Amino acid sequence: MSPLFRRVFKPRGQTPELGISSLRHIVVAGGSIEEWRSFNALQWRSRLESLAGAGKASGARFISVHPYDTGLTESSSKAQWGDLPESLIIDGVQITTHPFSDGRMRLCSVLGDWDESQEITELSLDAVLFGEAGEPDLVVVLGPPDRLPRSLMWELAYSEIVFIARSWADLHSQDIHIAIAEFASRERRFGGVDP
Repeated sequence: MSPLFRRVFKPRGQTPELGISSLRHIVVAGGSIEEWRSFNALQWRSRLESLAGAGKASGARFISVHPYDTGLTESSSKAQWGDLPESLIIDGVQITTHPFSDGRMRLCSVLGDWDESQEITELSLDAVLFGEAGEPDLVVVLGPPDRLPRSLMWELAYSEIVFIARSWADLHSQDIHIAIAEFASRERRFGGVDP
């Protein structure tokens, strides 16, 4: 293993009760901002608490929620966003919701605000895009397993992807537990192949 690989992908240990290695950041991609807005404040809080509970049980400290793919522009996504919280901490798990339906918009937004004196490297870009959470370990996609949501195209390089055939409205915390169990059964190679 190269020194750069070891520096970027440090082992994160195991969660003893589940035997899950290195699960720190979970992404859930599902629904649209319009569907999210159909939840009242109590329903939205309940959904986020459910996700946080499933994440905490597995040892994850970060959950990011992305719309699946609304086909909206950046301005219309933000216009629909309204008063949905962008980041909050529930039971020790930081949950961040993202208004962009296309990951390219998020990347362009970050690069547009980039300090010109700072060199753009993979590590510096990751630090701005993902912050303390780092790249996602597990991506749970609500929807058909034959395509990926555009909202995640720039974030899947080393993630395990699990598809759940559910809509955002029908999502249950048990679905996240199933995805986590699937993650735990996989051997992560971070893009590598068998020798």
